[in-house]
Amino acid sequence: MEDSKLLESEGFQVLKTLGNGAQGNVFLVHQHQLGFLAAKVMNNDFFDTTEWDIAGILSKDPPQTCPFIIRNIAAKQFNKSTIILMDYANMEV
Repeated sequence: MEDSKLLESEGFQVLKTLGNGAQGNVFLVHQHQLGFLAAKVMNNDFFDTTEWDIAGILSKDPPQTCPFIIRNIAAKQFNKSTIILMDYANMEV
């Protein structure tokens, strides 16, 4: 509940929970300028800046190089949590 309130305070409409685990929760969100995204809200204790930097390097490769990597769009760190915005891969499995 606290995670969805944080997203709403940042201007996102939380549509549903996509998943949750020990490190955080992932939500389907919508924002007027960005459209539909997956937003991962995780405890800062689990946020690894090195992993974020590597993901940034990989996301610069053309999509055809490795189409299985989900593109990270942005991250914003707060006192206790970090929000990571990424492409929403609607697999409908």
